[in-house]
Amino acid sequence: MWYFYGGVGRIRKKKGGLRKVGTRTKMSRQLELYFELTLDRIHGPADLMRRFRIGRRMLQRDLKDLRDSGLIRVRYDHKKDDYVQAGDAIFDESASDRRREHLLRLYRIGTLITQLPVTSWHSIDRYEMGLREYADYLDYAKEDPENNPPEDYGDMYAFFVPDPPVFYDLKSAYHALFPSCSHRTRERDFREMRNAGFGIFYSRHYKTYIYLDPEES
Repeated sequence: MWYFYGGVGRIRKKKGGLRKVGTRTKMSRQLELYFELTLDRIHGPADLMRRFRIGRRMLQRDLKDLRDSGLIRVRYDHKKDDYVQAGDAIFDESASDRRREHLLRLYRIGTLITQLPVTSWHSIDRYEMGLREYADYLDYAKEDPENNPPEDYGDMYAFFVPDPPVFYDLKSAYHALFPSCSHRTRERDFREMRNAGFGIFYSRHYKTYIYLDPEES
């Protein structure tokens, strides 16, 4: 998924996620599985078991939790060797207290993964690259001011630097989805998203939370 750390020029993609596969928690595995099932691609059981390094029984338990949480309901199409969506998922109101707590949290964080507004990593990368190129130009221009007068700097900035990336108020977006949740719960949910390999973090440079488009990872 994503590997990142704050600052200009410091957001980088990394294949394989934030953790080694063997260290996945149940929650992070189910969140990754949920996102995988929302993508427009073939998801055969053999592929999913190999990717997540789990057996068929655990895969079935994970799919049941995703269904019972109300996130997604799938059925296996033998002819296509693919899990396909099979109507609306309904929360299991009969779940025991402990499982109910897990299912509620799974639903909440899964909803965040697909409904929080995202920022394109490519737009950040292009913007930061443009800033670096403009800084290099300034270093060169100041050594030859006769041929690079300061009044040209503004035009050259527009030439090198594209429009800045669009960021969103993720805290407000979170509480619009789940108004009864506390700030502490929000921070725990964002941390769980990161643990599952989703690029959501606070950037000290941009002074805002950023959620990188997971489909670009």
